[in-house]
Amino acid sequence: MLIRRVCALKSLLPFFICASYAQQANSKSTNFSFAYFGQNNSQQLIYMGNASIPADHVYINLTPDPYATLNVSNETASNVVFPRMIGRVLYRQPVTMWPASFTTVFTIFVKPKVFNGDGLAFIIVPNNKSFLPRSYGSMLGVYDQSTDGNTTGQLAIEFDTYKNRFDPDSNHVGIDTRGTTSDSTAGMGEQGIDIKAGRAIQVRVHYDGRAKSLQIYARYANSSSPYASILNHTVELENTVPRSAYVGFAASTGNSYEVHRILNWNFSSVILPNSSLKLLPVGTGTPGGFGTGVKIGVLAGSITVGLVVVGLLVWWFVVRKKRAASTLGYFSGELAVIQNAPHRYPYRQLAAATNNFSEAELLGTGGFGSVYRGNLGGGGNEPAALVAVKKISAGSKQGAKEFISEITTIGRLRHRNLVQLHGWCHERDELLLVYDYMPNGSLNKFLFDRTGATPLNWARRHRILCGLASALLYLHEGWEQRVVHRDVKPSNVMLDGEFNARLGDFGLARFIENDDATPDVTTRLAGTPGYMAPECSYTGKATAESDVFSFGIVLLEVATGRRVLERKSPLAEGNLVDWVWGLYSQDSVLECVDPKLDGSDYDAEEIRRVLILGLACSHPDPQLRPSMRRAIQVLMNPNEELPQLPSTRPMAIYVVLPPVGAVFSQSTLSSLVPESSNGTITTSVHND
Repeated sequence: MLIRRVCALKSLLPFFICASYAQQANSKSTNFSFAYFGQNNSQQLIYMGNASIPADHVYINLTPDPYATLNVSNETASNVVFPRMIGRVLYRQPVTMWPASFTTVFTIFVKPKVFNGDGLAFIIVPNNKSFLPRSYGSMLGVYDQSTDGNTTGQLAIEFDTYKNRFDPDSNHVGIDTRGTTSDSTAGMGEQGIDIKAGRAIQVRVHYDGRAKSLQIYARYANSSSPYASILNHTVELENTVPRSAYVGFAASTGNSYEVHRILNWNFSSVILPNSSLKLLPVGTGTPGGFGTGVKIGVLAGSITVGLVVVGLLVWWFVVRKKRAASTLGYFSGELAVIQNAPHRYPYRQLAAATNNFSEAELLGTGGFGSVYRGNLGGGGNEPAALVAVKKISAGSKQGAKEFISEITTIGRLRHRNLVQLHGWCHERDELLLVYDYMPNGSLNKFLFDRTGATPLNWARRHRILCGLASALLYLHEGWEQRVVHRDVKPSNVMLDGEFNARLGDFGLARFIENDDATPDVTTRLAGTPGYMAPECSYTGKATAESDVFSFGIVLLEVATGRRVLERKSPLAEGNLVDWVWGLYSQDSVLECVDPKLDGSDYDAEEIRRVLILGLACSHPDPQLRPSMRRAIQVLMNPNEELPQLPSTRPMAIYVVLPPVGAVFSQSTLSSLVPESSNGTITTSVHND
C-alpha cells in the first residue's frame, strides 16, 4: 500500500520513475526450517560430493567419518592416509539475496579424528550445479586454484579449524568473497568457544540489507548462555552475489581429517523496498548546466520523497492506534511495532469467507473463541483457498492478550509442523486470526472421540509424534529466539490432509530471554491440568523442560489411547503416568498399549521405546528430562540408547522458602521435607 502511495506521487518528482519499486513484485521472501534431517525432508536439499544423511541418523554429514568407512581404529589411525573429502549441500530453491535482509540459525558439529582440518562454511553461491572437485583442504569446498582470489559471485562464512599461512589461528570465523583469504576474521577462542571441541555449536547469522551489515553470533548448543557476538562486517551483497542465489553449506578435508556435520538449519528472509530510484535519461550533464539542475532536482526530489514517506508512516500509525484504542487499549502499541507481522484482513472479507460466521461453518469452540471454516478463493474458476478463522471476543482482556501472543509468536515462525498464521483482523470490536485449514481436525478427535473417528494406525501415530517433536525442537533451539509453547496437548496438535502433525494454539506461548540471570519465563499459572509440569505450580515459571513434560504426556496418550486423567479403570485412582510406570516396573509396559491397535501391523519395540521415552519426558525432576533434541533422536533412530529410568516413579517435593536471609533451625528445615515411603525423592528448593 505504501509503495502504491509513493508511486501515485510521481507527478511531483519529474526526475524519478517508480519502476524500481515495482521490480520487487516478483521477489518473494524465503522461509524454511529443518529441525532435523531425514528421508522425509531430504528431497528439499541437493547433495554434492561426499555430503549425505547417514542411515538411521538425523543430521547431515558433509564429510563422513573415515573410522566408519575405512574400518580404522584409534591404534591404526596414525598410519592411515585418509582420502581428501569435499561435501556440499544446498537448499533446492533459489533465494532472493538483495534487496533483502535475512537471518539463518544452524547448529554445526566438528570433531577431529587425529589432527584437525580443515573446516566448514555457510555459503551463498550463484547456481546449484557447479561443484569444484579440487576444492579440498583449505579451499573448504568453496574455491579451487582457478577461482581463488577472483570474484566468483560467492560468499562464504568459514568456520576454520586449520591454521594456514594466511589465517590468524586454527579456531576462527572468516567472511570470504574473493577466495580463502578472508575479508574479515575473528577468533572464536576469545568468546570461550572451540569449533573443534566435539561440541555442537549454534550459529546465528543476520544480514541487514539496509545497513549492509553481516553479523555473526555463536554459542554452544543446549546452553542457556546468550549468543556471543563474533563478527560484524560491512558487505554489499548486490556487489558480491547474484540477486537470486542458492544457500547451503560446504566442508572439506586435506591431509588431516575431521567430521563436519549440520544438525539443524533455519532460514528466513524479508524482501526490502528497492531504495535505488533511477533517473530518467533526460540528457547529458555539463558543469553548471543541465546536469547540475538534474543533481539539484534529485536532491530536492529525494528530500520530498523522504518527507512524504515519513508523513504517511506517521499518519498510518496514528490512525491505526486510534482505531485500536477502543478495544485493545494498551495492546495497540504492541501491534504497531510487530516486525514482519502477518497480513491484515478486512472484516468484510472474513465475514464473506465464513458465510457471516454461520453455524454451518463452525469447526469448534474453546478457550477464548470459536473457529470457523472459511473460503478465501476469488470465486469463478479459482480454486478454494480454505482457511480456519478464529474469532475472539475483544471484550475479554485475557482474550486480547492471547490474540497479541499469537501474532507476536507464531506469526513470525515458519516450520512445516506448525500451523501457519496467515493474518489477523481487528475491526468492529472483533479480534480475528486466520490460519491454515486442517481438514483432519485435531489429534484429540482420533485418540479419544468415540463417535466414529477412524482409529489411527501405529505408523501414522509415530509419524505424528515425530512431527510434534520436530516442531518443539524448532521452538526450543531452531529459531533466533527460544519459545515455550506452554500448552502442548492432543487438542492443539492439528492434522493436515496427509495426517502430518501441525502444532497450533500459541495463545499461551512466550519467548525465553537469552540471559543467564533470567533463563525462565515468569508467568501466571497457565496450561491444562494433567499436561502442566509439576514444578510450574510452585515456581510460576515455564521452561523448555515444562514443554518436554507435556510432550511426554502426549507420547503416553498416543501409545495407550487413554487420557492423562480418567475417572474409570485402570486410572480411576491415579493418573496415566503412575499406571504406565507401574507396568514398566513389572517389566510389562506393553500391556498398556492402546487396545484399538490390536490386530494391526505395528512394531512392538517401537511402541515400547515411545512409552519409555514418555516416562522419561514426564519425570518429576525437570533436570532429568531429556531435551527435545535427545527425544527426537530416540524417536527417529532405533539404535539410540534409551534414557535410564528408576524402577518406580520418583516423588517430587517442591519446597518454596522465604527470601534469602531468613534463618531457620535444622528441625524446622527438616519438617519442610516429608519422608517418602519408597525412598525415592526428587527435591527442588526455590526462593521467592
